[in-house]
Amino acid sequence: MVTATNTVIKFAWVFIPLLLIGIVLNLVIGEVPIPIRALFDPTNTYKIIIMDIRLPEVIACIVVGANLAVAGAVMQAVFRNPLAEPYVTGTASGALFGALLGLLVYARFRTALLPSIVLMPLLSFLGALLATVIVVAFGRGYWLSLILAGIAVSILFSSIVMILDTYLLTIIPTLPAVIYLLFGTVSGITWGEDVIMLGVSIPILAYVVMSGHEINLLMMSDEVAQAGGVNPRLFRNLLIVLVGLLTAVTVSFTGIIGFVGLMTPHITRLLISSSDNSRVIPLSMISGPTIMLYANVVSKVLMPGVIMPITAITSLIGVPVLLILLRGGRSE
Repeated sequence: MVTATNTVIKFAWVFIPLLLIGIVLNLVIGEVPIPIRALFDPTNTYKIIIMDIRLPEVIACIVVGANLAVAGAVMQAVFRNPLAEPYVTGTASGALFGALLGLLVYARFRTALLPSIVLMPLLSFLGALLATVIVVAFGRGYWLSLILAGIAVSILFSSIVMILDTYLLTIIPTLPAVIYLLFGTVSGITWGEDVIMLGVSIPILAYVVMSGHEINLLMMSDEVAQAGGVNPRLFRNLLIVLVGLLTAVTVSFTGIIGFVGLMTPHITRLLISSSDNSRVIPLSMISGPTIMLYANVVSKVLMPGVIMPITAITSLIGVPVLLILLRGGRSE
């Protein structure tokens, strides 16, 4: 117990300063550089840039990083598969399909009762659930079958997304939302979108963190979970719904940001030398935002004057992690 506590403390000592430095870097780095001293006494111009542009982006990075990291950790436990995460299992692609469908419905009917800021997350959630149900239905058996089913579902929904994308750009050529949904970015995020993401995410994240022990039981086996007083089928379905909500609210406003959900739980487990979800999940809520913040900084500085998609940065790190895990899984 003492060793585990010391490991967690060491993890916090490393990642919390990195998180804080990442927040500062995101506030000062951009098309208009801001001196660090201006953060404490900004001029009117700097204040507008910080409050209206960069601070909403920072909050989005933190929420998205936490959401994807927790979604990945939960999926890996529920499916008992180290490669499970929203991007790999097709959940994110289904969520993107739903978000674009919501955008299309709003563009065609312009209903005031369901504005796009509500309609997109709602249909995105249904799309994420649909994709997850298909993957679970066809991915039973050998552990790799889940990934193969996820790839197939991702390709299926990606094809539909291309069709919707082309149609949306045809009827509304100036529609910017289509572009960021396809590539993944926090650029242009607003306070209103942050509030919705926080409102959906905080209760779910809190519940999942408090359910770490039950998730551990489910990860072992259904029999162990049942012996521990957990209804495995009901609890698994609940977790899948909650992961679908986290993925949907993320994809709706920032697009697909790949591999954060895959690599963050593994990095966290490696650093604390434990697979205990009561520690892995809350600590992933620190490491996930940290990865997102630094990926966002790199996306701004990699090509001066151009903001690169964040998913391009996270994928450069995530793909080697995926290949290493595939090699390790095959050797077993």
